[in-house]
Amino acid sequence: MEPNRHSLRRFLRYALPYRGLILASIAFGVVRYLIPMVLPWTIKILVDDFFLPNAPRPHSHLHLIMVGLCALYALYAVASFWRFYLAGLAGHKIIFDLREALYLHVQRMSLSFFDRQKIGAVVSRMTTDIASAQNFVGAAFVNTAMDLSCVAAIIVVLFIANADLALVSLSVIPFYAAVSYHLQKRIKAKSRQMHHQLQEISGDLHEQFAGISTIQAFTQEEQEAREFRTQSEEYFDTVMDSVTLQSVALGATGFLTALGPIVVLWVGATKVWAGALSVGMLMAFYGYLGMLYQPIQRLTELNLILANSLAAMDRIFEVFDTYPEVKEAPGAVPLPRVQGDIRLDDVEFQYEGRGPVLHGLSLHIPAGTTIALVGPSGAGKSTLVKLLPRFYDVTGGRITIDGIDIRQATLKSLRQQIAIVSQEPILFSGTVTENLRYGQPGATDEELHVAARAAFAETFIEALPKGYQTEVGERGLRLSGGQKQRLAIARAFLKDAPIVILDEPTSALDAESEELIKQALNRLLEGRTAVIIAHRLSTIEHADRVVVLDDGRIIEQGRHEELLKQPGGLYRRYAEHQLSSFSTP
Repeated sequence: MEPNRHSLRRFLRYALPYRGLILASIAFGVVRYLIPMVLPWTIKILVDDFFLPNAPRPHSHLHLIMVGLCALYALYAVASFWRFYLAGLAGHKIIFDLREALYLHVQRMSLSFFDRQKIGAVVSRMTTDIASAQNFVGAAFVNTAMDLSCVAAIIVVLFIANADLALVSLSVIPFYAAVSYHLQKRIKAKSRQMHHQLQEISGDLHEQFAGISTIQAFTQEEQEAREFRTQSEEYFDTVMDSVTLQSVALGATGFLTALGPIVVLWVGATKVWAGALSVGMLMAFYGYLGMLYQPIQRLTELNLILANSLAAMDRIFEVFDTYPEVKEAPGAVPLPRVQGDIRLDDVEFQYEGRGPVLHGLSLHIPAGTTIALVGPSGAGKSTLVKLLPRFYDVTGGRITIDGIDIRQATLKSLRQQIAIVSQEPILFSGTVTENLRYGQPGATDEELHVAARAAFAETFIEALPKGYQTEVGERGLRLSGGQKQRLAIARAFLKDAPIVILDEPTSALDAESEELIKQALNRLLEGRTAVIIAHRLSTIEHADRVVVLDDGRIIEQGRHEELLKQPGGLYRRYAEHQLSSFSTP
């Protein structure tokens, strides 16, 4: 089965709850298009029964006919309103449900999914592709059903009017169908290519704007502009190929739908001369031809929209068909508040498509203690702490908290036990208050103030233009590094989790900010199990134990003072290197 048919069937499941709205829209649409069918027959009556010499009807009947037409077109206006309103309502409801389902699905994806995908590409699926799929409901699905119904009704009327002319008028339809069928697959392939290229452009733009300071610092603006131009030219070429195909389709079908009326006029004129057809009937028949070929021409245009919509649906459901590697086990149980006793037993891990990162790593972290992870880049420190909240799953061994394998706990209850303060804390567009409440959505204002004071953040918050209601900007750009870090610590205070992960929390700060952060962290870690990654040894010298990693293995562990006494030890070399760096003029 072709992917697009499978995607279409899945898309229609989202339409099923709104089938009443769609059917009602189609019904009003059919009424809207059937009412004008009265007009050509009215012209036939006027010409044959009123305008010609010796007309059989009195002129008083003319007024009744015109009043009737006015009433019908009042109904036409009402039907038009409900056709477009109900189609729009159904389309937006379907897309609302689909976008929400896609958003929730992406939210549940493992971090490995975001490692493989550009953020801009994911956003493109949720915006551009969703919008293209939305066209299917109002512009394709409803209109197609409506136009097919009208074409069938008009064909019946044409045969009632004159069977010979009806056959002549329908003779072009097989050629029309052949042209449409031949071009549809090529148009759909181009549409998929366009969506893919647009996704790549969107992803690259997201990366470039996020790193604009780096681009400017390395004066790479011209290079990035050249690459953007190259991408844009490739996209432009694909778009023009699609435009060419669509133009060929519309031109060919336009010629065929114009040829039909010409042939009908030709044949019809000979019949009028022969006395086999009245002038009024020929005029009416010609009027019905416009109504026949107009929806046929529209079906060609809808065919193009359908091709674009199906390509978008394929891309949307590709995301739905990507499943998170980290899943809850059947029968997973919610964790109660834990003490924080952590054990890693022979833990192995490797990223997809890469070699092993952790090799048989075993470690016990008693509840309420603080351990520090030290080691060169690539030693496995960050990977280890990502395994605790199950951002990734171990590929061998197991991790337990209070004796419970974390894979047997629900993800939500596990992650509620862990607060994370990273090197570059993520703040969202919004106010200080809104960012703090990420730690505890139901926190009161007083609880916010207590957490801010504990993190030494209240003074700078109150100095902001609007205090706690100040907008922090995208990713907290309106705040300094130290201020963002203190907000992240305040957020961790609000979460009040028994386990805390600190990922190089002071590495990018000046000495004054670092001292404030260290005091705030000391408060945060009281009575909690903590895992700290740090390059500055001053940050971890008070840890209960230091664990030195190299190449995914534990090579040293002990207290700060003990490791400094080990001659030739990696930790001692780190300490000597930092001391010599500080003493260098």
